[in-house]
Amino acid sequence: MAASSYSFIFSSRWMRYIVMAIVAAVACGFLANWQNNRREARDAEIARINANYHGAAEPLAEILPETSTRLPEDLEWKRFEATGTYDPASTVFIRNRSVDGQAGLYVLVPLRTDSGAELAVVRGWVPPGQTGQTPDLALLPDPPAGEVTVTGWLRVPQDSPDETVTQNSLRSIDPQNVPGMTDPYTGAYAQLDAEDPPAAEGLTALPPPSTDPGSHLSYTFQWIVFGIMILGGVVYAARRERISRDLEAAEQTGQAATTQYVVVDKNTIAAGRGRRAAPSGPSRGTRYGSADPRRAAARRAGVEDRTRPHTANRIAPARRRPGSAEEAEDAMLDEQGF
Repeated sequence: MAASSYSFIFSSRWMRYIVMAIVAAVACGFLANWQNNRREARDAEIARINANYHGAAEPLAEILPETSTRLPEDLEWKRFEATGTYDPASTVFIRNRSVDGQAGLYVLVPLRTDSGAELAVVRGWVPPGQTGQTPDLALLPDPPAGEVTVTGWLRVPQDSPDETVTQNSLRSIDPQNVPGMTDPYTGAYAQLDAEDPPAAEGLTALPPPSTDPGSHLSYTFQWIVFGIMILGGVVYAARRERISRDLEAAEQTGQAATTQYVVVDKNTIAAGRGRRAAPSGPSRGTRYGSADPRRAAARRAGVEDRTRPHTANRIAPARRRPGSAEEAEDAMLDEQGF
C-alpha cells in the first residue's frame, strides 16, 4: 500500500489518539526512570550496609567523638566496640517489634562506658507476656555483671522527644527518653552482637538487616513495556483502520462497476450474416449460420415460413446438440419471433 493511504491519521480524531498515546508513553518513561533511580539508591544502600555490617569493629569514641554527634547515614550499621558496665535498673522494653513474623519487644539496657557517657544497647528480643502485656523485668535474663566489652552495630535513633515511658516500655528507640541515662549518646543507639564476658543466659538475637533489593528492577521493565505497548497499540490500530478503509474502497469500486453487454443486430442474426469463413472440408457450422449452403437455405426458409398463417410447412431448423450454446441461441430467436 502507498504511504498516502495512512493520510487519515492527520484527522482530528487520530491526532487526539496519537497525542494521548505519546503523553502516556512519556509518563511511563518517567515512571520507569523513577523506579530505576530507586533501584540504584537501594543497591547503594545494600552495598553500604554490607560494608559496615561485616567490617572490622572500631572504638566507639572514634566513631562518635561527642555524645551529641549524630550518626551519619552512611555509617548506619557501623560495627563498633565499647567497654563499660550495664545498668539493669534502667532497662526498658521497646514495643511492637517482630522477629520471624512473631510480635514481641526489644530489651534495651543502658551501658555506661569508660568515658562516663551512656549508650543505649538493644540486647535482644523477648515475646510478650501471657496477657499480651510487657513481661516482668525480674524474669528477664541478667546482663553480664561488672565491666564488659560490647561489640555491635550503631543505628540512627528514632527521634520521639515527646514520648513518655509507659509500664517500662517505649514505642520508639530514642536515648533521650530512656530513664536513668543522664549523659546519653543522643545521636545513636546500639544493637548487640557479642559480650565479653558473655551473659549466663542470653536473649533472642535480632536478625541482620535486610538486603533485599526489592522489585524496582522489574517495575522499571514493566513501565518500559507499558510505554512500548501503548505506542505499538496505536500503530496496530492505524494499520487495522487502513486495511478496513482499503477493503471498503474496493467493495465500493466493485459495486460501481457496470456490466458490459454485446449488442448484436437482429437482422444480421436473422439473415445469417457475419458468419466466419467456412473452413475446408465438412463443417458443423458457425455461431450465426451453418457453413453448409443447404442448412443455411433451410434456416432462411424456416424464418420466412414463420410469416405464413399455417405452420405445417415450416422448415425445421437444423438439429442441435441438447444443451449446446447454439441450441440456446435458437430458442432465444424463436421467442423473439425471428
